[in-house]
Amino acid sequence: MTGRRELTPSDVRGLVFEALDVIADAQSKLQLPICPHLEETRERLRGGEFRAEPFIADRGGPYDMDHGAFEPPSTIILDSSLPFCDWPLSIPEFPEALARYCATHEVIHADDHTGGDRLLRETRGHILREHGDKLESGMFIIEAEGGGDSIRSWEELAELWANQYVDMVTHYRSYVALRHRRLPKLDYIWAGLNKDFFPPNLLTRIERQRGVEYVFDVIERRAGSYCLIDALREFESIGERSAYRYTV
Repeated sequence: MTGRRELTPSDVRGLVFEALDVIADAQSKLQLPICPHLEETRERLRGGEFRAEPFIADRGGPYDMDHGAFEPPSTIILDSSLPFCDWPLSIPEFPEALARYCATHEVIHADDHTGGDRLLRETRGHILREHGDKLESGMFIIEAEGGGDSIRSWEELAELWANQYVDMVTHYRSYVALRHRRLPKLDYIWAGLNKDFFPPNLLTRIERQRGVEYVFDVIERRAGSYCLIDALREFESIGERSAYRYTV
């Protein structure tokens, strides 16, 4: 990658096109729809904008993570300080690995946008149709804690949860592509993502029981009938069955 200097726009472009090749290889060899619109996305990004700039964590956009962002239609931004992300430690291979992970993550968001953000739209509709009880409970908690100014309706809460599900799925797709490439320090990166109530490793845990093809079937062919809530329920049911096997 770059050594110990800040990323430049040229570095970001190189990382993005490397990520496109990594995804294409994994998609072909694993026969999985990691980026269903990959060639169209590649063409869009050929004329895209690539930026390297200091990042403020939690910028709040629907496509943001701590070190990267996608801005429709074809802009990818990476944190210019990624080469120093292991400070004050010095972890061999980690900054390079995280930069590649972030580029892959944003390319997959770009591919979702190429496809019309179908997963986001259909997941939001599913939450509104099927999980009214959870939305009602969620709004009660938000209003009780004084957050009613930021989330004012079921529709806005469903949008937030749908975005969180899409990001969880994007992390999983990134992980599968880079696992195929045997990216150094990938498990270290993955462990660091698993701090939230709905961490992306819900999907790798389901994968261990059901298989990678099953998870991609859920993501693609069952879009509009699955979300964070369903993933958590499925994970909990797997845990209950595993506990039952050990206690019978």
